[in-house]
Amino acid sequence: MKQTPFLVLGGMLLSGACGSAMAQTSLTVYGIADAALTHLDHRAGGATTYMRGGPKDGNRIGFKGAEDLGNGVKALFVLEAGYNIDDGSMAQTGALFNRAAYLGLSDAKLGTLTVGHQYAPYFDFLTPLGPLPVVTGAAGDHPGDIDGFDVTIRNNNAVKYTSPAWRGVTVGLMAASGEQPDKPGDSGNGDAFSAAAKYDNGAWHYALGWQVLKNGPDRSAWDSTAAASFSKSPVNAGYLSASQVQYVAAGVRYQSGPLSLGGTVSNVQYRADASSLFHDTAIFNTTALLASWQTASPLALGAGVTHTRASRANGIDNAASYLQFSLMQGYWLSKRTVVYLLEATQRAHGRTLAVGGAGQIDAGAAIGVSQSGLVADSRRQSMLTLGLRHAF
Repeated sequence: MKQTPFLVLGGMLLSGACGSAMAQTSLTVYGIADAALTHLDHRAGGATTYMRGGPKDGNRIGFKGAEDLGNGVKALFVLEAGYNIDDGSMAQTGALFNRAAYLGLSDAKLGTLTVGHQYAPYFDFLTPLGPLPVVTGAAGDHPGDIDGFDVTIRNNNAVKYTSPAWRGVTVGLMAASGEQPDKPGDSGNGDAFSAAAKYDNGAWHYALGWQVLKNGPDRSAWDSTAAASFSKSPVNAGYLSASQVQYVAAGVRYQSGPLSLGGTVSNVQYRADASSLFHDTAIFNTTALLASWQTASPLALGAGVTHTRASRANGIDNAASYLQFSLMQGYWLSKRTVVYLLEATQRAHGRTLAVGGAGQIDAGAAIGVSQSGLVADSRRQSMLTLGLRHAF
């Protein structure tokens, strides 16, 4: 079984708990409430202004706990649910703890092993160096979250190992099973895998990550039985019948007091097989630069620029590209509460495949992934958001 090495490690962690005297437990309830007014232009029928939740930090409520088992070993769990603050509904119908639901064991010397519904090491190590901490969510996401730096990729039936830090280096591994049975030579089982590493050295932070998401047998779009979900937008709508999607990304950040500078690069490949509705591998390369400054006052400023370009494939010579500029201004009323403005503007060029690979169309603007499907009706789109966010 592919996950056997993880289970063997779990046995090692559990054996370290033998001989413990008295267990000590902790439980934390936490969350975020984030609401905003958003204005979008270049919509069919004109501009749109609406209330939305979580444009800076996604709305959530969570429970996490740990029990000290002795000898440096702890049992732990996390249950985290996303919700819509505008109407109080679940963020994902039919999934209560849609953001995270896992438990595991940690050892100070051996590392941490967790099982359940969770993010991959690719996300854990690269997202802190990406747009979310600087130009968050609705304004900072790369077009359509094409490289998975936002929270759209979550993995069911996942087993994940995270090592302790050794001289600043931390390593993570994950394997996740789809709901389809494994068959020899069959790539349509919906499995997912990830490996990543990060290096923290004073003011400098680096990360390198890889993940592959396999589709299930239903290729009309991404199969709902696959282990991993991910963002669906006009950027990738023509390639959702891929046999698998591979992500490779790297990031760096320099933090010096109130000033932070960084950048990321990523390569995402939508690979086709005989059951796909397109025939050539579609490749998206993204480069991004980010900066933030915490002024001497409670005012924080952030800025980002992102360029995504698709490869020439599937009969498209003038491949799609997307250029986006984003800004953030936040005034911190306390350590937990901030009033913020987010601005973004994007221009799309070239052509791409329509939904289901049904011919070529002009590429349309797609700011981030969090606009509730309110995509542009042209190559341009701008967004302005005024919000209030509180963490508890």
